[in-house]
Amino acid sequence: MPGRYAVSFDPSPDLGDIACSMESLALAIEVRDAYTRGHCDRTGRIARALGQCFDLEPAQLEQLELAAHFHDVGKIGVPDRVLLHPGTVPDDDWPAIRAHSELGERIFLASGHAHASEVATLIRHHHEAMDGSGYPDGLAGDAIPLGARLLRVADSYDAMTTRRTYAEARSHETAMRILHAEQHQKIDPEVFRVFEQLMRNADLREA
Repeated sequence: MPGRYAVSFDPSPDLGDIACSMESLALAIEVRDAYTRGHCDRTGRIARALGQCFDLEPAQLEQLELAAHFHDVGKIGVPDRVLLHPGTVPDDDWPAIRAHSELGERIFLASGHAHASEVATLIRHHHEAMDGSGYPDGLAGDAIPLGARLLRVADSYDAMTTRRTYAEARSHETAMRILHAEQHQKIDPEVFRVFEQLMRNADLREA
């Protein structure tokens, strides 16, 4: 029987009713790509803090943090030669990368969690863009769920400020300049405005 994988945040969302298969998949992703676990944990902390700034209800905060933790679980279906590629991802491999959001939605829907539908929706849409250029559905503006807009910013910031197989870590200042330039195109300007204020907290940046 697969070992159980305990995920914890502060404060902790309710992970008690997630099926063992879901936890096993999270562990499989960590073993396959160690970066992903730390990235998802950090993204979860940032997303929760950002959600609190938007006065989300407790259930919505839990859904957002769960979506942050499992937003990359669909990468279990990305071939190793693509997921672990040491340099810039070739154009031909981007369809395999983009497929992870839809696959992640399907995986979480099968988890048995009480909020599976809500969390899966956020996982599906965390790469949508304000101008409609994102994926998988090309949603734009307010058609993108608020939680997905929050998650996009948290995910993008952590991805830029940590070292990955295909990119060196950028500084906080550089990441903030890039996000500032992406307002109205990729990210929600109101979300960025609040995020900019939130990230003045050095403890959150270094968590």
